[in-house]
Amino acid sequence: MKFKFKYASISFAIACQLYSSNIFATGIPEGFEEHFKLQETFVKFRNLDGSFSELTPVLSSFKTLKIDKNNKESLERIEQYLNDNDIQASYHEEIMAQLLNGVDDKSQCLGKIEDCEIFPETFEIVQNYNDREVYLFVSPKVLDLSNSSHSRKYHDPKSSSNGLINSFDLYLSAYHERDSIVSLNDDVTLGLPYGYLRSDFNLTNGDSGSELYEAAYHLDFDAYTLKAGHFEYDPMVNSTDYLNNTARLSQNSVSFGSSEKLLVGGKNSNKVLSFYVPASGLVQVYRGERIIYQANVPEGQNSISYSELPAGRYEARVDVTTNGQVVNSQVFQVYNSANDTLTEGSVDYVVSAGLFAESYYDYENSNVSEIKDDAYGRALINYQVLPSLQVGAGTLLTDRGSMYSLGANYYLLDAGLVLEGVHSQFDNAAHSNVNLGLPWFNVSYEALDNDEGDPVASHMYGYTDYSRWSLNSSYNFGQGRSIYAIYTRSDETFLGDQFGIGSLERETNLISVGYSAPAILDSQLNVNFDYSDVDESTNISVLWSVPLSDSMEAISSISSDTETLNQLRTSVRKSDLLDSTAMNTALEIGNTYNRDLEDMYQDASLSADGYNDYARMNALAYVSSQDSTRGINAGLSSTQIVTAEGAYITKDRSQAYSLVEIEDVRGSENDDEIIEKGYLTLARDGKTNSKFIVYDNEQVVPLRNYHEYDTNFDSQSVNLYNSGESKKTFYTHPGTVSYLSPKVSRVVSFVTAFSDISDKPITDIKCEGIGCLEVSEMAEGVYRVTVLEGLDFELTSAQNECLLPYEFTSTTQLNFGQNYCLPIAESNEVQQIEIDDERFSAIFLGSYEKSEQLQNSVEKLKRLGYRVIQKDIGTLKAVYIAHKASNMADMLASHEKEIETIKLLAKRLYKTNSISYPVAKVN
Repeated sequence: MKFKFKYASISFAIACQLYSSNIFATGIPEGFEEHFKLQETFVKFRNLDGSFSELTPVLSSFKTLKIDKNNKESLERIEQYLNDNDIQASYHEEIMAQLLNGVDDKSQCLGKIEDCEIFPETFEIVQNYNDREVYLFVSPKVLDLSNSSHSRKYHDPKSSSNGLINSFDLYLSAYHERDSIVSLNDDVTLGLPYGYLRSDFNLTNGDSGSELYEAAYHLDFDAYTLKAGHFEYDPMVNSTDYLNNTARLSQNSVSFGSSEKLLVGGKNSNKVLSFYVPASGLVQVYRGERIIYQANVPEGQNSISYSELPAGRYEARVDVTTNGQVVNSQVFQVYNSANDTLTEGSVDYVVSAGLFAESYYDYENSNVSEIKDDAYGRALINYQVLPSLQVGAGTLLTDRGSMYSLGANYYLLDAGLVLEGVHSQFDNAAHSNVNLGLPWFNVSYEALDNDEGDPVASHMYGYTDYSRWSLNSSYNFGQGRSIYAIYTRSDETFLGDQFGIGSLERETNLISVGYSAPAILDSQLNVNFDYSDVDESTNISVLWSVPLSDSMEAISSISSDTETLNQLRTSVRKSDLLDSTAMNTALEIGNTYNRDLEDMYQDASLSADGYNDYARMNALAYVSSQDSTRGINAGLSSTQIVTAEGAYITKDRSQAYSLVEIEDVRGSENDDEIIEKGYLTLARDGKTNSKFIVYDNEQVVPLRNYHEYDTNFDSQSVNLYNSGESKKTFYTHPGTVSYLSPKVSRVVSFVTAFSDISDKPITDIKCEGIGCLEVSEMAEGVYRVTVLEGLDFELTSAQNECLLPYEFTSTTQLNFGQNYCLPIAESNEVQQIEIDDERFSAIFLGSYEKSEQLQNSVEKLKRLGYRVIQKDIGTLKAVYIAHKASNMADMLASHEKEIETIKLLAKRLYKTNSISYPVAKVN
């Protein structure tokens, strides 16, 4: 067993020597001599987490603890005890030597020995002689504090709720006297119970032609991942991805590799900061002088998962406080970015096999062998040597060539340095790529030596030789002042006869320097210098922007070469043409004088970009008096989600969603006021991620892949009642679409009195149905009924139905007055009723509006010998005919025509089973 780091105590009895007969004679009380003699006994060693080991044989006296060097059982159990408590192996021999020689009591513990706390330089052993226990106190430097989690758990690879997710970007470019270009990027993800299918393609009428970038099946399970299909680029798998370099390896392949995507707690939850606490207390983690984590911790060895720390790469200080004093402080280098998934000493790997697809590069007019459809095998491995250093290697083998790669990543947090390099050696070619990053300076270098036309190298990088340098730097001085500088150099040789003119060499140098600073009148001044040796052009430009109001600014610019001014432009821009938070608009009108062309022209542009619930869009319309140029560029992006339950459209792109479908059973409102439905809270991996008010019945929430989410819908905060789903926990895979289906309504209460058909107060009311909440008797026959607005309910008393008038289906009243609980039966069913202590056979005819026709029908029934009973149901009358005759059924049969005639006058809607309050608002 492994125990967490904590300063702890473990009992070890103290006694190291046998006293001479003289000492016994003068220093030991008479009758206690046996307690000062070493005797074999069994003790328990206390673990660093406060638990105890199994019984271990030792030699013990009141003053000394010792183990017998010949007792193999003792030696093995103590060795196991030291391993279980993460004691460094280098200290095992020293602790064992003390026990073999004998440990004397140093009287360091006063009072109760079991409550003693000691903070030693290395370790101390204390024996509790009376309780047969031994306590070991240690310093953190004695412990083996590994910064990785020993146990790893993975989420279930099965996804129970899935859908089809399609995201597209549509672009249009149309200009006068030019060919219009339409381009569609489409990304489709289909979630499956195990894994998902993904396609990514571009359709265009442009010269570049359409392209399929991916059509593949992906499966993540435990600590592994599987990918099979067509890939225009190497698929992203794990930390080995940097070894793929800048290659464009078109392939139809199957890849298998290690993966921590399903790791419980997140990809970096297996990495931890480990520390030791001597007694229960507090741990604080600082990034600089800012606390980024704090928690109470028990004694012993503890750890903090990287998933609980902010993302990034930084130096962190861990302070452990006990009894108000910092007793342990350690500094860690934290590597917690998306690519920092390996722990020190661990490995990522990928193995793949497949066929080369058609190369992106065109080298048909060369002597390079085409390897399309050739089979190949590939393997990559990446090893985390240090927290700051990764070393990787890879190989690719095929019939017509091979490639071997070496690479490394190095991060130096103190200097903010990031260094990455990969070298690939082919049979007849070589490729190198190096990137160096500093906080204010970046350098990249890439070179390909392929003059012999290696088939594999040409397929991945093209049939060319090149070396490319790029240096860029930027610095912010503060107060709106900043500077940047860029230098790029490219030496390139196109080999063979790709352009029909033999080999072509090209060398380019580009320099760009810019400075930006605030100026007078709250304006902004930008100065830029650009140089290119392609056409030996030099350009110096000055741009000055002056605000005229909150939404208008004037812009002036001049540009020149090193000798003369060649262009002057002035323009005015008006922003916020529309009063909308969802749409940004601007109109700019300008005048330009071009000295080189000896021409002056005017232009205007209208731009707009914005969004609604379903899409994001942008557009730019341009017109110029120069050559009558006019045209438009436009873009539209949207995502569609299709499941068995329906289809949804959203502006927010993702590969996993939570869909909240609210059934609002409240009555319709009298105005267009937007009413809150509730609060939706999202917790990602146990931490609250977002909380927002839901106004619409449909809410589409984008989620991240490979996280555990808890969704909670709270309607009580807006005074609504939810009788549907309120919580759901699920794990997101690509293609996951999780549903949450609340059912909201207002809680409404009304007061009413009920009597029976004999006008006696009703003493017991029951409510049945999904709309029922509570029924309480306020006085004899008077009740307060609480129900959910818009949901069905039914009030009953014994065999009678308690009727509420139909006009109360939508009402502003809270007092429904006097009503009745009556025996209601369909199809002329004869019922036994009691009126004024007399028994009658009766049937319910229906509910009627008061009218002369009803009155005539009632008089006719009376003449036939029936007693007619009428009870008010709001504006209607509930009508019964009754008789004492035992042959009631025969009477009804003889008067069937008359009875059916009056039934034709009955109202179908005479009672309410749900209530709506249109004027009830949630404030």
